[in-house]
Amino acid sequence: MDTFDPAAHINDAMREEAKRNPNGWVYVITGSYGPSDGVPPEAIMGAWKVDGAGAIIDGSFVKNPKYKG
Repeated sequence: MDTFDPAAHINDAMREEAKRNPNGWVYVITGSYGPSDGVPPEAIMGAWKVDGAGAIIDGSFVKNPKYKG
């Protein structure tokens, strides 16, 4: 059973990332990757949609079917 609750995992760093990416996405990535590293699809748990004001949209979390955690 999947017990991941995306709303419980939104933190200040993610909110700041959302502000820098209006109309974009904030991703949940597992593993250690630097800013210029390529992230394989299986390391991306999913993402939240960000609105035009740079805020994470409640209920917008989309799970990545390729994620292998």
